Formats: sequence, C-alpha cells, structure tokens
Amino acid sequence: MKSRESRLASLNRIVLVGQLTADPDSRSTVDGLAVTKFRLAVKRPQGEGASGTDFIDIVTWRQLAELGAQVLKKGKQVLVEGRIQNRSYDNQAGQRIWTTEIIASNLVPLDQAPVAINQDEEVVDDESLAGDLPF
Repeated sequence: MKSRESRLASLNRIVLVGQLTADPDSRSTVDGLAVTKFRLAVKRPQGEGASGTDFIDIVTWRQLAELGAQVLKKGKQVLVEGRIQNRSYDNQAGQRIWTTEIIASNLVPLDQAPVAINQDEEVVDDESLAGDLPF
C-alpha cells in the first residue's frame, strides 16, 4: 500500500469562487475545438496582512466552453473547479512569456438559478494545443 504522501504528491486540484472581470472571450481552435477564457477576481482571506484581490485566468474547453460562454457574464459570481497549468509562448517580439492559468473542469454560477456545468468529456491535452490557442 502506498503512503499517503506518495498518493497526494501529484494532486493538482483547485476550487475558486470569484467574480468575472469581463464577459468571457469565446473562440475556436483551427480544428474547431471550442475554448473560452475569462478572468476571475478572487478576494484573499482577511487577516495577517494578506487581504487583497487576485485576478486569475480561467480556460474552459469543448461543451464547458460553449455553455460557460452562454451563461457567464461580467460581474457574475461563479465557482470554478479545475487544475493549475503553466505554459509558455513566444510573443510578437520573440520573447518567451510564461503564464499560469486554471483549466476548468466544473463551473457553477452562484448568483442565478443553480446550473452546474461539468466537463464530462475526455481531458484535453493542453500541451499539444498550446500553439493552437487563439489568444
């Protein structure tokens, strides 16, 4: 039996609740795969000088992207469940840019009629699509 540390050593899961800073940006890859990106404003907990707000980029794929684009709007509060991903790309000046974003697997709008949007499809291999992202 594996120890608890070895089972949790590769866990990559995050749950956030925040408000959309703008309407979602919905596009399709060159292969026609739906992708929607939005930024979530998440308040830090009060106390110990940590108060403030973090702005976190969220990416959704396929049906989750399509449904999220329909129901999510600027200012709406949403629960996002997913995983953290780092990726890099070369900008127009040829500089390497690194970005950290959340790849969502579940969205729950919190300030409207309860509708849970789950990613029930196969996991998208984001590494192979990095150069295909339209933004």
